[in-house]
Amino acid sequence: MRKISTLGLCLILTCSAFAGCIGGDDEHHHDFNGIEYDPASPAPDFTLTDQNGQLVSLSDFEDKVVVIAFTYTICPDVCLAIEANLDAIDEAMPGEEDLVILSITIDPARDTPSRLLEWTNQMGYDWPHLTSANHSELEHVWHDYSLLVDNDHINSNHEAPHQLAVLYPDNTTAMMEGGQTGWNFTEATMSMNNISLNYSTHEVYGHSVNGINGIDSPSDWSWWWSLHIWNETSEAWESSPVGIDSLIMGQDTEHIAWAASNANLSLLPQPSEHSHDGDHGGHSMEGELYEVGHNTVTFVIDKEGMKRLVFTGSDWLVADFIEDLEYLVHHDSGADHSDHSDHSGHDH
Repeated sequence: MRKISTLGLCLILTCSAFAGCIGGDDEHHHDFNGIEYDPASPAPDFTLTDQNGQLVSLSDFEDKVVVIAFTYTICPDVCLAIEANLDAIDEAMPGEEDLVILSITIDPARDTPSRLLEWTNQMGYDWPHLTSANHSELEHVWHDYSLLVDNDHINSNHEAPHQLAVLYPDNTTAMMEGGQTGWNFTEATMSMNNISLNYSTHEVYGHSVNGINGIDSPSDWSWWWSLHIWNETSEAWESSPVGIDSLIMGQDTEHIAWAASNANLSLLPQPSEHSHDGDHGGHSMEGELYEVGHNTVTFVIDKEGMKRLVFTGSDWLVADFIEDLEYLVHHDSGADHSDHSDHSGHDH
C-alpha cells in the first residue's frame, strides 16, 4: 500500500517499495493503487462556477466519493490525458449516484465559464468544470490543496504546442495542434479538429488506427496507416519504434504523424519551429506541495469528506483508478484517522 504523509514525496519514493513504511499495517486497509493519505485529512470546501454559470460547492456532494482534478484547456499534454482518463472513468461507471467528478482550472484568465462550455461541448465532457472570475478564490483552493501553479509553463503553452500531421493516400496533408500522451493525443487532437477516427483495440497490442477522416485502410493490406515521430536531432520524420499506447508526448517526441503507407512520406509537413524548456517530466512536492503546469494531480475524496487518495501525473491506469473508486463507493468503512507518522506540525 502506498501512503502519503506530510514528510513529502522524497519519503514516498524511498519507502513505497516497503509495505507499511509510512504508517502501520492494518488488516482492514484496502490495498489501494493510488497514494493513500495517512492519516486521511478533511478536504477543504470551496464554491466555484461551472461551465454553465452555476455555483458548485464540494459540500454539495456530502456522502459521495468525489474525484477532483486540476487541469486547464490549453494544456498541451498531461491535462488532456487526465481529462481523457476521467471521461473513460465516467463512461465505465455510468449512473453511479455516489460518485462525482470535478475538474478545476489552474488557468482562470483563459478558462472562463463560456470557454469551459465551448471546450467541454467540443470534447463531449459533461461533468462540472470549475473556474472563478475572482482569481483569489481559485488561489485559495490551490493553496488548500497544496498546489503550486506554474504560470510560466501554462503561458508558454500558447507558443509550444505538440503537433500532429496527417498524410493521406492521395498525398494531401493536414497539420493540427494539440497535446496528449500517445493514443490520447491522437484521439483528442482529431476530435478537436473535427476529424473522424476509425480504430480498433487489441488486448495485447493496444490501439490501431484503421481510418482517418473517412479514409479507411483496405482489408487486403495494400496500404495501412503508419505511425511516425518527429526526430528533433535529424529534423525529420521517422517510423515510431513503439506503438501509440506506449508513446509519451514530450518524452519520446514532441510531434507525431499518421501517414498512409503508400503515400510519399517526403510530403509530410514539418512541425512549426518553436522553443520549449525541454523539461516536461516529473513534478516537485516538498511537504505536500504539488507543482502543476508541467504536471498535474488528481484527488479522491471519500464519503466522509476526507482526502483519501492522490494520483500524480497521468501515467496511472484507468482500471486501477476505477478499482479504487469502486472500493470507496461500495465497500469502504471509512479511513483510519489515527496518526501513524510524525507530521512535524504540518497541515494537510
